[in-house]
Amino acid sequence: MRRATKSDFNNFLAEDILVKIDRCSMLNSLEIRAPFLDKNVINFAFGRVPSSLKVTLNDRKILLKQLGRRLLPEKFDFDRKQGFSIPLESWMRNGPWRDVVHDTLLSQHCFFDKEIIKNMLSGLDSGRGNSERLFCLVLFELWRSEYNVT
Repeated sequence: MRRATKSDFNNFLAEDILVKIDRCSMLNSLEIRAPFLDKNVINFAFGRVPSSLKVTLNDRKILLKQLGRRLLPEKFDFDRKQGFSIPLESWMRNGPWRDVVHDTLLSQHCFFDKEIIKNMLSGLDSGRGNSERLFCLVLFELWRSEYNVT
């Protein structure tokens, strides 16, 4: 087996990942940048910045956070990871998805067992975390009915 070289890595980044990111972002009308792939930034990070300013057992992105504290507002939260999740559980319990779930999964044409769906809905109401399962079932059922899959 041939060992990967620096050239292989550069080609992989330049011709694969970045292209996919660019296409996906353009498809969704987003402008994406990859500033940390700049040659000068990489040379600086790996050649001049000591490891103690990059990561420790208890902290990550130390140098970036120090820079951010100089440039960003004082209330900015540097430590909390923030995802892109939606409040699916509350939408399922009493929001806009409740009717969609009910109408889709309890319709006479639905593929799934109605009693199991009713149990999942009542479990959701009593605090069980069934929202993701129900969401997946709704999407599957909508797909199945759209394409007449039996």
